[in-house]
Amino acid sequence: MSKSEQDVPPGKTTVVVVEDRKRIREAVVELINASEGLHCIDAFSSCEGLLDALPARQPDVILMDIGLPGMSGIEGVKAIKSRYPAIDVLMHTVYDDDEKIFQSILAGASGYVLKNVESDELIRAIREIRIGAPMSASIARRLLAMMRGKEALPAEDLNLTPRELEILQWLVEGLSYKKVAEKLFISPLTVQSHIKRVYEKLQVHSKTAAVSKALKYKLFG
Repeated sequence: MSKSEQDVPPGKTTVVVVEDRKRIREAVVELINASEGLHCIDAFSSCEGLLDALPARQPDVILMDIGLPGMSGIEGVKAIKSRYPAIDVLMHTVYDDDEKIFQSILAGASGYVLKNVESDELIRAIREIRIGAPMSASIARRLLAMMRGKEALPAEDLNLTPRELEILQWLVEGLSYKKVAEKLFISPLTVQSHIKRVYEKLQVHSKTAAVSKALKYKLFG
């Protein structure tokens, strides 16, 4: 058993890194393991290597590069989410363009962070993925702009109630459960209850997937 596969300390969020450049991969692994509450259990230079290893052990979060040899990170997200929907995938990339962001989110990524961010911002993004932050408000706005003019699907076809639509719209704007609860003067637990029903109706497993479907169907014009 490798060092990365040793028992994880209790209460730690487990992370796997997929990055083809060794120097970056090792630096990110070191940063994660030096951060409170996080533990990197493995690292790979390709999606193929990751997919071969996942049946034996799944992490909480995968930090995924996009420009990889062989299968791209976006293709990798699709493969991962189809088999292991509970795993959160955070894209970690040099690409700062709308199309890459859009394709990553539609593929099932739970977030998107650039490689030039400060170390504390990267660690914060990994932690926030686990508490349900769907995406930054700026990325949400960029996705909304991209969806202008797309054919809309009537909300009633999805059987969403007015309250569920209202909560979903706040998520599209980038708000957390806590912020949505404050806006609507309800408890975070009530928000979670509504979100659970939204997931069921939209047939998704995460807030980011729900936001992506809302954007895809242009529910909010």
